[in-house]
Amino acid sequence: MEGVTREVIFQDLLGILDRLSEDWEYAGEITPDTLVLAELELESIDLVVLGEHVEEHYGTPLPFVEFLTELAQREKSDIRIADIVEFIHTHLNGSKAE
Repeated sequence: MEGVTREVIFQDLLGILDRLSEDWEYAGEITPDTLVLAELELESIDLVVLGEHVEEHYGTPLPFVEFLTELAQREKSDIRIADIVEFIHTHLNGSKAE
């Protein structure tokens, strides 16, 4: 699924989050800089569910487990929506180039 832009991925991710938001209590606007843990108050299990929905949406497996493991090992304990978009973009397009 090459050629998917970051903007398309961001919009897709917003749609997925909107469908999943019934279980979450965040009512603010989600931007690329929104913090997933601190602002959306998602837990690790929520990130796993989000990953499953992203894989289903794009019809391809993505290494979310490795991504989440890397996050757990970073000094920064939170992730921005833009980080998830970049992760998806990289794995759908095979590189970090737009």
